[in-house]
Amino acid sequence: MKSSSLYNNNDKSLDKIEKNPSVLELSSDLNRLLQGCKDLENLKDLIVKHCDCALKKTAKNIVFSDGNSSADVMLIGEAPGVEEDKTGRPFVGEAGQLLDKMLNSIGQNRKNTYITNILLWRPPGNRKPTDEEILACIPFVKRHIELIRPKLLILAGATAAKSIYNTDIGITQIRGNWKNIDIGNIRNLKSIAIFHPAFLLRQPARKREAWDDLKKIKIEIDLHT
Repeated sequence: MKSSSLYNNNDKSLDKIEKNPSVLELSSDLNRLLQGCKDLENLKDLIVKHCDCALKKTAKNIVFSDGNSSADVMLIGEAPGVEEDKTGRPFVGEAGQLLDKMLNSIGQNRKNTYITNILLWRPPGNRKPTDEEILACIPFVKRHIELIRPKLLILAGATAAKSIYNTDIGITQIRGNWKNIDIGNIRNLKSIAIFHPAFLLRQPARKREAWDDLKKIKIEIDLHT
């Protein structure tokens, strides 16, 4: 598997760390804070205070999560949009409405699914997140997964898949395949990447492939939850 630009030695953020050891010390301090974080309220407070993501300066609200924190199924998307930024809830715009329909088609909803994003603040103009923004958020995302401890993890879209899998393989190639991954103290977590609903709104011809992926997810839900 290839290394993503998010983590390779040419990344400017990693160059910054190599040239400034104090950044590593901060990272070590942050790791201790994250490991001491035992619940979602504590995690959200930690993110507000310590996540070094510039988007918090331009967004109206932090968009932390929605759904059932005790759910066996967790879904991670890319980043909030305009409607999400207004309401503070993920997936409430047009893409969110499609996501609800997708979940409903396999017996899932926000009562039995937990939903969040890689980024918790809206990028201006709904642009793609930068590598630096993702790097700032990833440690918190991984701790988020540890706290939820889902049985199944769904990664909606390229940003979520590439960030969690640490790969530069495109979403059209990686989607629809189950992967067992380790996240912190969680071993062999079953995960799958799917098309982001916003992508399906732009490319409705790919909905048949999306439905194939949803059927695979339904089979695993019936087996493991």
